[in-house]
Amino acid sequence: MFVHKDRVVLLGDAAAGFLPTAGIGASMAMESAAVLAEELSRTDRTYLHWALSLYQKRRQKRVEKAQNDSRQLAKYMFVKSEVWAKLRNKLLKYYSIKNMAKGIDKSFQEPI
Repeated sequence: MFVHKDRVVLLGDAAAGFLPTAGIGASMAMESAAVLAEELSRTDRTYLHWALSLYQKRRQKRVEKAQNDSRQLAKYMFVKSEVWAKLRNKLLKYYSIKNMAKGIDKSFQEPI
């Protein structure tokens, strides 16, 4: 994840792209913008590099986890085997939307 060099800062897909099937690229970009604004508000030009390093440190783990989660999701969405696709579709009938939403909600409860 490349985030900053000198006075150039990247966020969103420019810093860490996501598969479009995950539907989380925009929310990760907004989170990153909020964290960047928070770190910049705590500093001045003298310590800008430190603030940008803190920004990257705060975002790295969460963004990488979201990227990995989106890759895992894609594996289940885009299966090559027709048999596996039919099995997946049958199993999903028994997995409620409420249960699916719990996983998403859990990720939003984590601090950014």
